[in-house]
Parts: sequence; C-alpha cells; structure tokens
Amino acid sequence: MKVLTYLINLDGSNERLERSRQQLNNIDWPFERVSAYDGRGKDLSEFVNYDDKSARSNLGRSLLNSEIGCYLSHYQCAQKFLETDADILVVLEDDMKMTSSFKPVIDKTLTYLHTHPELDWYLVNIAAKKKKLAKDIVTFDAHTLWHAYYFPIRGLGLIWSRKGAEEFIKQGKTIYMPVDIFFQRWLSQNGKGLGVWPALISPMGFDSDILGTQATQNIQRKEKEGRDSSYSLKKQKRMLQDKAIAIKNLIITK
Repeated sequence: MKVLTYLINLDGSNERLERSRQQLNNIDWPFERVSAYDGRGKDLSEFVNYDDKSARSNLGRSLLNSEIGCYLSHYQCAQKFLETDADILVVLEDDMKMTSSFKPVIDKTLTYLHTHPELDWYLVNIAAKKKKLAKDIVTFDAHTLWHAYYFPIRGLGLIWSRKGAEEFIKQGKTIYMPVDIFFQRWLSQNGKGLGVWPALISPMGFDSDILGTQATQNIQRKEKEGRDSSYSLKKQKRMLQDKAIAIKNLIITK
C-alpha cells in the first residue's frame, strides 16, 4: 500500500505551514505541500468551469471567488494524486489541529481500507463535526470507522481512494457549490462516503487565508454572497433531500 499526504497551503501563509509541518514532523508523517489556488480578487467570470446560473439555482447565491479557490485546491489535489501510482491519498488543510490519536488511528484505518477491497468507498472524512445517519464498520482505539450516509460538511481532513478521486474529477468538474457542500451532496447520494469518529483533526479557529475574514464574519459574508430571497428555502430543501436519500441508503444497505 502506497499512501501520499498533501497539505494545502496558500503561498505566503508561512506561519500556518510551519505550524502544520511541526505537527506532522512530530509524528514522522511525510507530506507534500500543495500550493492552494488563490481565488481572491478574481472576478467570477475568470473561472472557466464556474457555473453561476447553477450556483444561484442550487444555493440562492453566487459563490465567493475564494470559495472557488478552495474548491480548485481540492480538485488539483485529486488530479495530482491520480498522476501517481499511490493507492490512497490523505488531504489536509493547513488550519488543522491534530489529536494524539491521529497517527495510530489513521495507520489502522488505512490498513483496514487497503485489506478490505469489498468495502466500496470514495472518501473518508477525518474531521467530522457531527456523526449523523451512520453505520459503524470497525473500531480502533475508541475511534470508529463508519459509513457516513449523510456525509459530514467539514473538509479539513480527507482520505481519498483512487476510484473516488477519479469520480470527483469527472463529477466535480463544473463548479456550482462550495467543495464541502458538493462532497456532502455527492456522497450522500451515492452512499460511498466514510467517516472516523471522534474526529482526528479539528480547526485551529482562525480566519481562513483562502476564504478570508468572511469565513467568521457572517454579516460581511452575506453581503459578499449576494443571497437572494430563496437562499434559506433552497438550503433547507437541499439538506432535506440529502438527508432523505441518506436515510434510504442507510436502510437498504446491509
């Protein structure tokens, strides 16, 4: 089994890089820095694969250029992974805070995934904020690997299979949702998402260098997004649809 780890880090975010590097070096975890796509300051029309009409139809708002940059950062990680001969990819964002269980639980999780090819999976969320509509698979050191039928929204730490990355490249080429919302919708629909609980990493809690201060300043974010009157209704509708199909997958899956 060959495993790669990519750390997404924006050029110039040296403090975040050093903080992440120290955490990974402390546990002898090799990684490669991947330069994040910087979407800040770009006009939406500059993003070739962005579909604003679909974004407004699905979300009731346009995406922020920084959200598109975050999406493209994850997309390029999947592309880069598929250019290698690695079996599994771990993707981390540089605003992560690792738990002491990270290395032993990830090692056991990766081994389990590799030695159980019958487990049809695309993506594992190791930074889940909540565990909902789940079915446990196996437990390691008080941490559970589970079928995440309602895939967790947080994309701070992820594990990709090659098949999952290949499908993401195909299904996710057109951008019309933030990447974490896309993952939730896509994986809740196909039932191929997994999770680890409790989470192995959590956010440091600082403003995102990619998303900017609007990540924590909700009023400013609303102004930037240009939400229309259908925003709240579309959000509730999307979540109900995703939960409904997640419940169906949970019930029918043995």
